Amino acid sequence: MDAVAPRRRPGLVTFVVVLIYIAGIAEVLVGIGAIFVRYLPEAQADGVAFPVTVLGAAMIIIGLAVVSVASGVARGSRFGRAAITILLLLGLVIDVVALVLDPDSGPSGLIAQAIACVIVALPLWIGPGGRFFARPRA
Repeated sequence: MDAVAPRRRPGLVTFVVVLIYIAGIAEVLVGIGAIFVRYLPEAQADGVAFPVTVLGAAMIIIGLAVVSVASGVARGSRFGRAAITILLLLGLVIDVVALVLDPDSGPSGLIAQAIACVIVALPLWIGPGGRFFARPRA
């Protein structure tokens, strides 16, 4: 009987997993902050308290999902890789909505999310990271 050597996770994938955990926790914290923004007098006067609360709740849910998928990515789950890519893109969409709701805040959050999408998702799909998620050959 042949023993199959366990696959070693590339260092770049480990780095990306750490970034995924950080991004998920940051998303949760930003979502909590967005919910507190609903209590500002400007939000009450402009009538955006409800959309801001929904946006904050969505950020919290996506952040928790990102954290939960990170362990799958660390184990080499192809589902985890696809899920994290989708969740990062959803985060990008939410940042676009946040920019539309509050154009005075500027595009810095959107730009940061776009950079994070590239830095996190790209190494999972190309190079050593892509090979780590490939099906083992029989």
